[in-house]
Amino acid sequence: METILQDLRHGLRRLRRAPGFTLTALATLALGIGATTAIFTLTYQVILRSMPVEHPEQLYKVGKEIECCVDGSQQGHWRLFSYDLYRTLRDETPGLNGLAAVQAGSVTVSSRRKGDSTGQVLEVRFVSGNYYTVMGVKPFAGRLLTPEDDREGAAPVGVISHAIWQSKFSSDPTLVGSSVMLSGHPVTIVGITAENFLGERNDGDPAGVWLALSLEPEFNPTRQLLRQPNDHWLDLIARITNPKNVAPAENAIRVELLHWIRAHRDPASNDPETEIAKQTTELAPAASGINNLRDEYEKSLTMLQLIAAFVLVIACANLANLMLVRGVARRQELSVRSALGASRSRLVREMLVESITLAVFGGALGLFVAYAGVKAILAIVMKGVTVDPLNASPSLPVLLFTLGVSALTGIIFGIAPALMASRLNPAEALHGANRTTGNISGLQRALVIVQAALSVALLSTSGLLILSLQRLQHQDLRFETHGRLIAFVDLQAAGIRYDQLDNLYRQFDQSFADAHNLHDAAWATYSPMSYNNWNTAIALDGGDPGARMLASFSFVSQRFFNAVGTRVLQGRTFTDEDTSASRHVAVVNRTFVDKFLKGKNPIGSLFGPDPRMTTEYEIVGIVDDSKYGDPSQPTRPMFFMPLSQTADYQSLNAPQGIRDQHTKNEHFAHFASRIVVRYDGDAAAATAAVRRAIQQVNPDIAISYLVTYDEQVSNYFTGQTLVVRLTAIFGAVALILASIGLYGVTAYGVARRIPEIGLRMALGADRASVVRLILHGAATQIAIGLLLGIPAALLAGRLLQSQLYQVNGYDIRTILAACGVLICSALVASAVPARRASSVEPMQALRTE
Repeated sequence: METILQDLRHGLRRLRRAPGFTLTALATLALGIGATTAIFTLTYQVILRSMPVEHPEQLYKVGKEIECCVDGSQQGHWRLFSYDLYRTLRDETPGLNGLAAVQAGSVTVSSRRKGDSTGQVLEVRFVSGNYYTVMGVKPFAGRLLTPEDDREGAAPVGVISHAIWQSKFSSDPTLVGSSVMLSGHPVTIVGITAENFLGERNDGDPAGVWLALSLEPEFNPTRQLLRQPNDHWLDLIARITNPKNVAPAENAIRVELLHWIRAHRDPASNDPETEIAKQTTELAPAASGINNLRDEYEKSLTMLQLIAAFVLVIACANLANLMLVRGVARRQELSVRSALGASRSRLVREMLVESITLAVFGGALGLFVAYAGVKAILAIVMKGVTVDPLNASPSLPVLLFTLGVSALTGIIFGIAPALMASRLNPAEALHGANRTTGNISGLQRALVIVQAALSVALLSTSGLLILSLQRLQHQDLRFETHGRLIAFVDLQAAGIRYDQLDNLYRQFDQSFADAHNLHDAAWATYSPMSYNNWNTAIALDGGDPGARMLASFSFVSQRFFNAVGTRVLQGRTFTDEDTSASRHVAVVNRTFVDKFLKGKNPIGSLFGPDPRMTTEYEIVGIVDDSKYGDPSQPTRPMFFMPLSQTADYQSLNAPQGIRDQHTKNEHFAHFASRIVVRYDGDAAAATAAVRRAIQQVNPDIAISYLVTYDEQVSNYFTGQTLVVRLTAIFGAVALILASIGLYGVTAYGVARRIPEIGLRMALGADRASVVRLILHGAATQIAIGLLLGIPAALLAGRLLQSQLYQVNGYDIRTILAACGVLICSALVASAVPARRASSVEPMQALRTE
């Protein structure tokens, strides 16, 4: 131990005496380790971190996939469940130590306490009474929900998260036990969850208010999902304490699922028994919760972690070259020490201690780089978020990761130079070790080649992602965004009933018409690229009754297509004559026609939402294929219906319960959740005008989000833009490090070959031939690096193909561009030492050494 401490003191002293080398090494390490640590910090928090609950490894989600919010059809692999199905699985499945249900979506409510002059918007999620017991959560204050709270007729109580208590209620200690009006419903807040518990969903701005499932019909009186056995809207989380019970419990859930499906099958359903037998589900580990962030960013983070690792390898190669040069410069000293009896292991250990010391200090600087990087990333990704589930501060696993990477890095870039420098003949000390001349070592060349190859792969990857993002952003979305505003509202949360909607929409018409800078105000179930896309089964009149056809749909107001700027290709859109008493009509998109009508004249064609109602809608118009969902995915078939018309399911030949369920869903779909309006002039003034227009109609209507449509669309590309920027930054860093490495090796080679260059020039070589000699050596290394880098770039493109939009992973232009950038950079890096070599005076060079 004393010897190691002595080596450490000596190493620190040597580093202090070589400030140029030390600062260069620390900066390189800070970039390499900082980039790797930053991405690992995000990877840990998004993918690897467990929920702050008791024994999170015992939690399982029923159904692997994550989906929001309601599904009324056969799901294949089930991931959403109705309340009736939840109770069946909870009560009939052996091997479970608890099964909790939680709403897959959330409800926006307006919150107001006694004495508050204005309300505030909150997101509420309904959970079963055993939710906190199954999850293993303790209260910070008060108590949590119990099964007694989740029964019909129980006093309405709620629980809030510690984060919401701080951000929305200013950490008011009197909140627990007090009553809060949530959209007109008095709810007593009985407790606050533990400080770091944000719910079971790892998501940006997670809902922080929990109410019992039994209260859902009061907050959703139109649909009342709790009482609809065939509307599936709940995520299920199971706790299984014994790992041996997982497989039997999974099989038991599958058996009960099939029993339930058969018992609740619509007699008129065309689903064959073979299709029902395929329905299944599974138990997926849920230690990290229902991880929306993981689903969204896992592929990108995995790719960025690999890219950051490549940058770290390039940094290590650079430092290894620096250490080799430093080791060769100390050759005479090491030879003398070896001649005086120093063992080879002592010399190796001394140089390793120096390199690991550098790496540890570089890792400490890397933590600061990582913290600043993660903070900047979160500022982009979590823009506008009230409660951020991610944290830029390094946790214990991140600190251990950084320490491990730093130590490994020190060994990687220190071991080879240490071994080479210690492989000495003591007799050299007596003959003058520094009088030798020679070329660059093979290891140094190999390190430069590795840097060049990885740089090509990273630059090519960056180019592919940039090209993909450009094509994604600049595609024709088939609607207009400029000069438009979009408001997200929840009409039910304001206590509005279905029978009040017609009058409400007329009031909206008048209120917006009075605003001189607002035009074509329209409302809809949802609008283009606004984070939702409902779909339903349809049946064509005269079509195959057994055919399964799915299409997206939206109820819209009359001026909707003008408001969003979607082109009408044929026929008409909706008018004042499309009333509740007139023929029910629909407008469809081009994909609907191409997929379902296949050459038939679409205008006048009939279809319906059920094989028993195939004449419900008459197609009166065709509109362009505006993008409503993910813009990187193909456009779905879609149809639009006027908000003024409602299908009558009471004439449907089906049990009364099925008819009632369809009616409730139809009524619910008439509650507009998006308001789109064109505006003139300043966006801020138009935003204020929209708020006034809505508040004049009903001050209880909460606006959860109000932005320009340009901003709304740009938010869709935030994640992709961030990944592209990070990849480009890493590619640039790799290029700079590779260029520095080539410069350093070439400059070192020139310094060692000065006597040889002087002799060549004394024998008649001109300056041009000396430049060619030096550039030839650098070009050879870069050429080999390109030969290795191009296959690496092709492999990277193949692995990246699934994340590219209208770009081939084997895009030759991108690879050639990456090679060109590297060649230009290498030319600059090697030209400076070559010019220096050509300026050597022959007589001065011959006197060197």
